[in-house]
Formats: sequence, C-alpha cells, structure tokens
Amino acid sequence: NSPSRDMLHSTRVSSESDIPQMKQVLAESLVDLAKYDAHIERLMGIVAELQQKRADLKKYVDEHRSLLSSMRRFPPEILGEIFGFCCSEYGLSVNREISLEDFQVDPPTLILSQICSRWRDIVISSPSLW
Repeated sequence: NSPSRDMLHSTRVSSESDIPQMKQVLAESLVDLAKYDAHIERLMGIVAELQQKRADLKKYVDEHRSLLSSMRRFPPEILGEIFGFCCSEYGLSVNREISLEDFQVDPPTLILSQICSRWRDIVISSPSLW
C-alpha cells in the first residue's frame, strides 16, 4: 500500500520522507509493467502461430473435403451433357469466311473450362460445346 495512493485524492503535499518510498513503488510498478508487456508479447506470438496452424489445417480440410464431392463421381459423359445445357444458347458458330480476329468463344464454355483440369478436358473433348 503506497502512501501516494491516499495523496492522489487529497490536497496533501508529499513530504520529503515519502518521496524515496514513492520512487521505489513506482520503479517496482514499471518493472511489473514491463513483465506484463513481455508476457503479452509472448502470448500474442503464440496466438499468431496457432492462427497460422489453424489456417493451414483448414486449407488441408477444405482441399481434402473436395475429394468426397459427389461431382467427382459424375461420369464425364453426364458432365458433358450438363455443360451442353449450360452453353446451348451461347454456341459458337464456325464460319470459314470469318477472320481469326472475329473468331470468339462465348463465356460459358470458357468459364467451364477454367474450373478444373477435369472440366477443361471434358469441355475440350466435347465438340458440341464449341
């Protein structure tokens, strides 16, 4: 219990004899404060490390959860049919008189081909989509 605590809420002026004790209490408090800061910094480092490990594990879970996706079990022929319905109104008409600059592929076909390598293979091997 510091004599200065009582003085904080009074008009009393500290005496010369109180000053060394107040300085001692203040110095000890600053040491304790530094210890708390160091401890908090260590804990924040631990929290950051745990957050990174959690993020890595979540990524692993998400990637491996996709292995169980029912989409992976659809035969390529069925996916090709589904893709055909998606692209049916956007089909690409090939006109031999069109210059290469005017040759365009409509977005649904391109979008489907960019989902994953399996879908790209299906899109590329399905002439009806082009």
